[in-house]
Amino acid sequence: MTTAGPTSATSRPDLTRWQPTAAPAWLGTPSRWMSAIGLAAALIGSQSLAASTPLPSDVRLLLPSEGLLAGLGDGLRRGYGLAMEQSHRCGLTPPSLQLGWLPPGTDPQPLLNSAPRSELLVAPPAAPLATYGQLAQQQRLSVLLPLQRGSSLDGLPRLTGADRLWPIVPARSLAADRLAEGLLADGIRRVMVVRDPSADSRALSDRFIASFSNGRGAVIGPTGEAISLNADDRVAVEQLIGDVDWYRPPALVVLTSSGSSLARRLQEARWPDGLLLAWPFRLQTSLANAQLGVDPQSRGEAWSKFAERFEQRWGYAPGLVESAGYDTGVMAALASVPAAGRAGWDLQWFNATAKPLPLCEALQRRAEGARLRPQGATSRLDLTAGVSPGADLALSRRAAAPLATP
Repeated sequence: MTTAGPTSATSRPDLTRWQPTAAPAWLGTPSRWMSAIGLAAALIGSQSLAASTPLPSDVRLLLPSEGLLAGLGDGLRRGYGLAMEQSHRCGLTPPSLQLGWLPPGTDPQPLLNSAPRSELLVAPPAAPLATYGQLAQQQRLSVLLPLQRGSSLDGLPRLTGADRLWPIVPARSLAADRLAEGLLADGIRRVMVVRDPSADSRALSDRFIASFSNGRGAVIGPTGEAISLNADDRVAVEQLIGDVDWYRPPALVVLTSSGSSLARRLQEARWPDGLLLAWPFRLQTSLANAQLGVDPQSRGEAWSKFAERFEQRWGYAPGLVESAGYDTGVMAALASVPAAGRAGWDLQWFNATAKPLPLCEALQRRAEGARLRPQGATSRLDLTAGVSPGADLALSRRAAAPLATP
């Protein structure tokens, strides 16, 4: 039996109740359960899917119950479960876990007020940070943010309770910095910038322009600023194509998400020969123009072994969601270790500048009372409360593809 998340309006769990974890998905097929009874007991105890009241647990993991974000839950849980399996092999009894589902953007306080207090809360993707900050301060609770990457992070250090909110993955703004750095290194000092109308893309364009300007680059075009463009506005798209032909920048920087309507529309457009198209995501298709992209999947010291174990376990290569779940599990496992008579749920043991340690060694050092930093899969895990970790983002390039002959 697995604890798959809600899939339809009729099968979705009652959002006013906690959904306890029964036979976690990471335990695999029944033939593997017998070899993991100790781990299963530690993770689920005597919990039942029919439980009508919230049960106590060390860690509560909140997942989105609906919308586009709902599909991220499986990857997060698989990565988290892999960290628990590895911790168990290192000799740790993993912390107990309960799952809860709620609609995206919902205040979790009513749900949490009806549940026994946990030691550590894992917030859902794109969580409303002001709400979680207030909750963290009121309940003196540490909150991990496994998939918080957008513009909401910019104001995080100033929020109430920010000293208890811990982003796990690098912010998207690092992609803008890396793109600016790559263009400047190529000797490109003049660019046009276009973005979609979303708040995240606006924040990304502001960050790019600041980084590019600091390197003595200049944004050119009708206004000398980023152009906000709706991909469905054919007149505005044609105007952009005409402006690029007029100003002849060496590069057009397109700040949007991979696969967005704007990305598709501009990939289909005809551009002047020699124009470089620059994107804040990994390049996937060849175009008639050369391209520069940024791989958003950063790599921490634990990535290689994590990716190998994950693919063996689940049969597919992990991405950002799965590795974020793994790093979240690593932090939860370490926080559960008693040292000097108390566990470290307040994360005061974390040392962002320490040499990163493999998980088994980190667990042993925690038990000895050391302040430390584990190896991360998603980033360098040099995080602090209220501040995202750093990352080394790789650039990707594609040469111009020859035009097909009619």
